[in-house]
Amino acid sequence: MEFSLDEVEDEKPNRAAQKKVDKEAEEEGDLIEQLAAEKEVEGPEEPAPKREETVEEIYAVQQIYALRLKRFELAPSAVFTVNDKYLKHPGLGVAANYWFTNVLALGVNFIWYDWGNPLERGTTLVQQIQRSFRLGVPINEWQFGLWANFTYVPFYGKFSAFRKFLFQWDSYLIGGVGIMRTKPIPVFDPEIREFNWDTRVSFNIGIGLRIFLTRYLTFFTEFRDYMFLEQFENVNVDPANRDDPSTWLAGSSTFFNNLTVQFGFTLFLPIKFEYRLPK
Repeated sequence: MEFSLDEVEDEKPNRAAQKKVDKEAEEEGDLIEQLAAEKEVEGPEEPAPKREETVEEIYAVQQIYALRLKRFELAPSAVFTVNDKYLKHPGLGVAANYWFTNVLALGVNFIWYDWGNPLERGTTLVQQIQRSFRLGVPINEWQFGLWANFTYVPFYGKFSAFRKFLFQWDSYLIGGVGIMRTKPIPVFDPEIREFNWDTRVSFNIGIGLRIFLTRYLTFFTEFRDYMFLEQFENVNVDPANRDDPSTWLAGSSTFFNNLTVQFGFTLFLPIKFEYRLPK
């Protein structure tokens, strides 16, 4: 084949253009390979962060186990004196309260103490002291006590027993005013002296714990201090005025604390009640 000079000169620009195109294609291929390699090195893209969820706190308030509002409370109990060293004063008591709110009540309580001869049902310590030391101890006998009281319940809750039973409880404060009927027991001149029952003004204050067995029946224990001015027998005997009753009593009254512990049961009436929740 033969080529002329003109054909060779025309071929040179075409070859230069083709080389330029081939070079651009090669550079573009290198760029794609480079991007692909960088993507493989970096690894998979991290997922976008999740949106935080807003959690609302829900509080469940348990209803009070047993309502006291507009219910009557009847509470019989056994009463024991714990601070009299010379004479025991066991008694039987009963209390009645009306709850005009769920934590406040107004009521009365009555205790009967007169169970025959107090020396026979109590202790012989007085006779032993007189016999051994020729020393007399003035002591008094009690007939009954009657008080009007105000009750307030500041605490209540529940507790578990033996990992099986769940009990509701409340604790209350109580206080009031009333009367005590007492009389001295003749110790220093029993052959002549004889005393009659007399009335004393008495105040009381105490604290109690009530455990609910059902919604209407409870067991309670109570510590209460009954305070009054007591009139004791005169320890001196005037032989000249031995028969004069005005000389039989001490010249002044003595402040006396009758600290007692009581155990009993409470019955709430009516037995059934209904919760009325706001609409």
